[in-house]
Amino acid sequence: MCNPGNDNNSPGRESLKINFILPRSSLAGGIKSNKLIAEALVRRGHDVRIIYISAPAQRPKIWRIRTYIKRIWNDIKYRNKIGHHLEESITRLIPVNSNIIKHHDVPDADVTIATWWETAKWLSTWPETKGLKAHFIRGYEIFAGNLEEIKAVYRLPLFKIVISKWLQNIMEDEYGYKNTLLAPNGVDRDQFHSTPRSKTKILTVGFMYSRHVLKDIETTLAAIVKVQKYFPQLKVVSFGGKDLDSNQYFPSNFEFHLSPPQTLIPELYRSADCWIISSKSEGFYMPGIEAAACRCPLVSTRCGGPEDYIEHGKSGYLVDIGDSDRMAEYIKKILELDDKNWQKMSEASYKKSLEFDWDLSAEILEKALLKELAKRKNDGPCKY
Repeated sequence: MCNPGNDNNSPGRESLKINFILPRSSLAGGIKSNKLIAEALVRRGHDVRIIYISAPAQRPKIWRIRTYIKRIWNDIKYRNKIGHHLEESITRLIPVNSNIIKHHDVPDADVTIATWWETAKWLSTWPETKGLKAHFIRGYEIFAGNLEEIKAVYRLPLFKIVISKWLQNIMEDEYGYKNTLLAPNGVDRDQFHSTPRSKTKILTVGFMYSRHVLKDIETTLAAIVKVQKYFPQLKVVSFGGKDLDSNQYFPSNFEFHLSPPQTLIPELYRSADCWIISSKSEGFYMPGIEAAACRCPLVSTRCGGPEDYIEHGKSGYLVDIGDSDRMAEYIKKILELDDKNWQKMSEASYKKSLEFDWDLSAEILEKALLKELAKRKNDGPCKY
């Protein structure tokens, strides 16, 4: 039986040529996560390349032209604010000026890792010169295209890597893969950190804003409005990559930062007494672990990834998806803590974040890749 990453007698370290195949670059957490673990592999002595789409998005069908024009206008409007996570890296960056990446765009390697369902579909047809073919699954992407096509991608016999126990369980329960490798996200501790701190003088909650339906910001907003009935002066801080939706109702004392500089984001986390997550589906959710590293207690829906780093009743609280009443109850509970007990929860959140480390995850991934390469050399591939 193949059991990646669970053998203490893994082959000795050697330098590997590793390709990461990414979709179009952006400020999305998945792009950032792939970059950070790729850079951690570079620090371990590997030759890592990130190949990504750099071409403008394809023009839409004629009946979607208004959406396309709006997107172009937003790109122009925010040109000086919005960059992407692949502007620089210690890996070798290979932009592809096309809307699809083909095998001739990609160097030969020992391992090639797809990072999105479409990139996994492309990779599955590439020649063996690209090495061991792997699929780094960072979310359950069934929302992102044709459902049956995406499920077929998850069934492909690629070496499977996930970032949370929730995704690991989905791969086993839905697709029969019992040996999926768990290599969780980490925290950039140079950016996200905090010394022990007390509750703020003006009670403050925070959340990351998004219009995406899976983020379900309406639940966060509804919960905050309910909490403000008890704490009318409650301050609310938020940031996001696009403007607020004018059709949404926002709470009082609301402070929003559009595409803030990276140096400001940890300050926003540290300004909050509680950080809120209301998503319907998350493979991991980077802002949650970043807030925890900045000593924020968390209140989150049971949406997947955050369940790995929130200890209910100790470092924060978990609620059912869409339950703004229970979310408000737990936010209120955190805000009502005296400073000593709030610091206890803050410290527990911080200590839990220390379990997630990019270099440790890179080591887990490295050992599993070396083991699988050795096994394939000796016995041929196994099913995951």
